[in-house]
Amino acid sequence: MSYSEAQSNRGRLPGGRQAWMVGALVAVALIFAALAWAATRPVVPEPLAQDAQSQSPAATSSPAPTSTPSQLNSPAPRPSASATPVPIDLTGRVEPAMTRPPQAAPATLTVNSVGISTNLESLGLMDDGTLATPVDTDLAGWYDGGPKPGAVGPAVIAGHVSYGGGESVFFRLSEIERGDKITVAQEDGSNVNFRVTRVEQHPKDEFPTLAVYGNTATPELRLITCGGDVDTSTGHFYDNVIVFAQME
Repeated sequence: MSYSEAQSNRGRLPGGRQAWMVGALVAVALIFAALAWAATRPVVPEPLAQDAQSQSPAATSSPAPTSTPSQLNSPAPRPSASATPVPIDLTGRVEPAMTRPPQAAPATLTVNSVGISTNLESLGLMDDGTLATPVDTDLAGWYDGGPKPGAVGPAVIAGHVSYGGGESVFFRLSEIERGDKITVAQEDGSNVNFRVTRVEQHPKDEFPTLAVYGNTATPELRLITCGGDVDTSTGHFYDNVIVFAQME
């Protein structure tokens, strides 16, 4: 062996020993890599991991259900009658809560608590669709286009509060209180009694048409007159006074 060959072989390991050292270094590198991956692996709680594994690809990739046009336009389920009161519907049908025989036309109206006692006229509608007022300003009138007092639905009776500067038949209507008794005598001689449930006052341009004329499930009564301040330019009252009552 020459001197140069000896120098080049200095520091070299035998072939088998060198291969063992390389293998050992590779093994150590793999161990460190495995430890690093384990430290950074996200931890999933066991129940969630099981759920995720049990889902099929179809289940995980399916979009959320959407409403079809027919579903969007379908009415919501109606609540039970025991959960909500019977709705007032001016145009629809309300199922009666009782059966009533045909009623005779009303003849007189009496409210003893405020001294009202009057014969009744029949009232229709004006050309503009509003309720006509009694021809005789000292009498009240019932709307003959609606239910008769005692029949299922809201019977409507109207009268003047004043006329020509003097008191008229419903001058004291606003003094009626909840619980007062109202009696309507019919042409066949029978009486129908009502109890006042509330008294309201509304501007005429905010008249509660639905509450007054809307269908009801039982016999009810509305008494209507004018009230509030007077428009000096026309001589008309600004408001309406409305008495609501239910049959006893």
